[in-house]
Amino acid sequence: MPRSPRDAASTLTEMLEELTAPMSEDERALVRGWLSGPDGTANRGLTTGRERAAAAFTRPRDDDPRAVRTVGVIGGGTAGYLTALALQAKRPWLEVTLVESSTVPIIGVGEATVPLMVTFLHHYLGIDPLELYREVQPTWKLGIRFDWGPNPDGFMAPFDWAANSVGVLGSLAEQGDINAFTLQSLLMKSDRTPVFGPDDAPISLMKYLAFAYHLDNERFVRFLTSLARSRGVGHIDAKIADVVLGGHEWVDHLLTTDGRRLSFDFYVDCSGFRSLMLGKAMETPFHSYADSLFTDSAVTGNTEHGGHLKPYTTATTMDAGWCWTIPTRESDHHGYVYSSAAMSDEDAAAELARRFPGITPPRQVRFRVGRHDLAWRGNMMAIGNSYGFVEPLESSGLLMITQGILALVTSLPASWSDPVGRDVVNAVLGKKWDEIRWFLSVHYRFNTRRDTPFWREARTRTDVSGLQPLLDVYAAGAPLRMRDTLTRRYLELTAPTFYGLEGIDCVLLGQAVPTRLLPSSEPIERWRARKAAADALVARSLPQREALALFDAEPRLHEELLKDRDSWVTRSAATL
Repeated sequence: MPRSPRDAASTLTEMLEELTAPMSEDERALVRGWLSGPDGTANRGLTTGRERAAAAFTRPRDDDPRAVRTVGVIGGGTAGYLTALALQAKRPWLEVTLVESSTVPIIGVGEATVPLMVTFLHHYLGIDPLELYREVQPTWKLGIRFDWGPNPDGFMAPFDWAANSVGVLGSLAEQGDINAFTLQSLLMKSDRTPVFGPDDAPISLMKYLAFAYHLDNERFVRFLTSLARSRGVGHIDAKIADVVLGGHEWVDHLLTTDGRRLSFDFYVDCSGFRSLMLGKAMETPFHSYADSLFTDSAVTGNTEHGGHLKPYTTATTMDAGWCWTIPTRESDHHGYVYSSAAMSDEDAAAELARRFPGITPPRQVRFRVGRHDLAWRGNMMAIGNSYGFVEPLESSGLLMITQGILALVTSLPASWSDPVGRDVVNAVLGKKWDEIRWFLSVHYRFNTRRDTPFWREARTRTDVSGLQPLLDVYAAGAPLRMRDTLTRRYLELTAPTFYGLEGIDCVLLGQAVPTRLLPSSEPIERWRARKAAADALVARSLPQREALALFDAEPRLHEELLKDRDSWVTRSAATL
């Protein structure tokens, strides 16, 4: 008679007892120690190995003439300081020096991030959250609200889109949009956070729902600057006049405008769009994304928000592009990303001022979209805008900076006599940038919010060829996440989704891109019950300003978020 599944654990333990009965006491102890869990019951010892490699990076030998001991990070800003801090934190024997010019101003705009930044800052770099909140005063981002597509209410792209905790099919069936498919999407719709009173015993669900930071760039860089100096990162105030190569793909030294010669064993190009080493000195070819992403300019400014802190970034369709709104504690930061071929700078500034009356005087930014052929050449690697840039529609700038930093710290050799994995780093980073390009392209190809010359051209000419096979599968049945196992596996292996099938589902369904919706396997009453339960939570949740005040006053809430074993931050830290 077959055993009941509920008896499986006890049966394994009984089988272990039977197997070891004929053995000597020493043999029984060895087998039990190998195949039993901490509580004495049988576990997966036969199928899950316990052997692990040491995680520490190799330190160079003292007598190695080709050792990598000194690293020069050329350029400050977020890319430069995060790189220097990461190298110092993970390879403390290195002598890390950051070279920047005090004559180059900090761009004082708000920056939106993704959840990886929370883990990176607090676990990878070891930054005290109380110190960050005190000095930088970040706000929380639960996702992006897109004023985009045919629905007048736009659509929510929450960070818990993979959970589908309420249900996307039910949301589409019941209200004709995706805005009620997760708890975070409902919180965003109500301008609330997953934090609950009363003040004397606050409860936070933040550790279960991934979120990101909104950061004031000027304040953030100032904080990183102070932190780097307190942790022993060297600093040279200088402007680079020339990069002197010592052979094919090798930087020999740098010359500053005041005549100094700077030499390092390894160089990191964080010089921004100037790309002094990778682009200018090494003449690395550049791959443009301009046939998918038509914008090349931005005009920025701030408005007062009267204390209303929205818990999301807003992306609003404009006549020749789109505008971001990033809430910081003092004000909302806005930026109109547009095509200079479709609109003049003056007209862009005027449209932004009409959209946000009382906005501060405009500041102009020019950029080009694309990436260089390689990020790492010889003894130099580029991180940040010096390697690649796409417009900030999905907050990918700081994300790709951290991806580059993680690749560098993991792959930097202890000695030039060691094998170097630069080809793998170049392939992976290039692939990730291309994936972002294709993901952003579908935002433009299918946005029907406005019928201006720019958007008519975008809907006609935007190149989405990198995702066309996936779009064909989507047209045959969506959500993609609910397709059969084999179809999902094929898509995940071949399609450059970047944010996964859940991200593609959200952007395409949110824009009402035509598809054959998969039928739900449950009655709509079950969805309504989940929605009612989620609404009950949202009704008792706090606006962001009140929730932030609780976190500022309650160190326990930070401890729960960053250290509890069931927190998403703690779990994701294990992968860094």
